[in-house]
Amino acid sequence: MHALDLDSNDSRPLIEQIVAGLKRRVDERALRPGARLPSIRRFAADHRVSKFTVVQAFDRLVAMGYLKSRQGSGFYVARRAEAGEAAS
Repeated sequence: MHALDLDSNDSRPLIEQIVAGLKRRVDERALRPGARLPSIRRFAADHRVSKFTVVQAFDRLVAMGYLKSRQGSGFYVARRAEAGEAAS
């Protein structure tokens, strides 16, 4: 996964920048359903942010239905219902 462009001068908090960046990649299909995201530690190190920031961003994306957490395995891009389909 290519690094997101995070800007410390942006008025939005880093958590929101991560959420927006990953949402955009999922919506544009740059990240496909079932794709595994880097570990929280790896993502934090690659983007030079705290692990807490990454945890908060990933948790928001899970709540929004963009990511799915698998205990002991990590975070994966969730399968999203297409327009007109009922969510499973």
